[in-house]
Amino acid sequence: MNILVQQTGDGARDAPGLAAAGGSASARLAERHAFLSRPGFADARRLATAKLVELFSGDYLMNRLMLEEGRYTTIQTLLSLAACQQAEERQTWLTLGRLQARLAGSEFASRNRIEALVAILERYGFVERRKAEDDLRVTLITPTAKLWGADALHVEAFTGAFRPVSGAKRAGAAATAAAEGGAAFPEPSFDPQAPAWTNRDLAAAGSGHRSWHRLLSPRLDGLFALRARHAAFQDLASRDGGYLVLLLALEQADRTGSARLSLPYETVSSHTGVSRTHARQLVEQAEANGFLKLLSKGGREVEATETLQQAADAWFADHMIFLLGRDD
Repeated sequence: MNILVQQTGDGARDAPGLAAAGGSASARLAERHAFLSRPGFADARRLATAKLVELFSGDYLMNRLMLEEGRYTTIQTLLSLAACQQAEERQTWLTLGRLQARLAGSEFASRNRIEALVAILERYGFVERRKAEDDLRVTLITPTAKLWGADALHVEAFTGAFRPVSGAKRAGAAATAAAEGGAAFPEPSFDPQAPAWTNRDLAAAGSGHRSWHRLLSPRLDGLFALRARHAAFQDLASRDGGYLVLLLALEQADRTGSARLSLPYETVSSHTGVSRTHARQLVEQAEANGFLKLLSKGGREVEATETLQQAADAWFADHMIFLLGRDD
């Protein structure tokens, strides 16, 4: 049974090991090793990487909103609070103050940064703000179908390929379309003039995604703790374009079958939307973290290290154990 289906309230029982976001480090490593050893894991990781690159490359707004760690943390928390609020229970209402209080102490989301992000989300139609009918002094934040759908597609790109590996039937609202012929995600491609998001019906993709977040909500801190355990990966993800640089390197290595890659700073810039200088700093940071080796100037020739492959496998495996669980 999918572990998220098991978690319907504070009193629901936890699935074992890593999925419970607890246990000893040795137990988590043992469960990870077992998942990595499952038939089909390597192919699923390659497909998930390709789907994420296809979805985010060239769409500068979406990769900054959905992949940068601080904004990811804030948006996941916002959706969780929205999914669980009850109109008759004032203490559950989603307001800017409640969102800031929920993330108090986060190293990735200060009060000012949260306020600025909500303003950006509102500007681009991902959230709406309105006065509460029962108290006009209170301003409520409401995620739109556009945000629910964007997050659902991100979840599906991240987890969809792993369902056969984990035995889970569904990870998000877009799962059914992908399972029935792959309609949600065509063959990976890259066109910076027509990013993947422009071809998505976000409202349809987000249908039912609120329920998924409601089930995830009691375990959200566990998800953030899991990501924090992957410090080197999260270090890159905390910078605009950093996570996508790692995905681009992985996808190219998977596609070519070679650790020798070409990641010119101009190309990185066109994929991520950051400046050439920022692209250079990201590649240099990836090298400092042991993920890449720069072999020529300008990123024209780099080498993907075994550390990158191992870190990526661990990142995906731990997330899938947590999000998809397993059939018992």
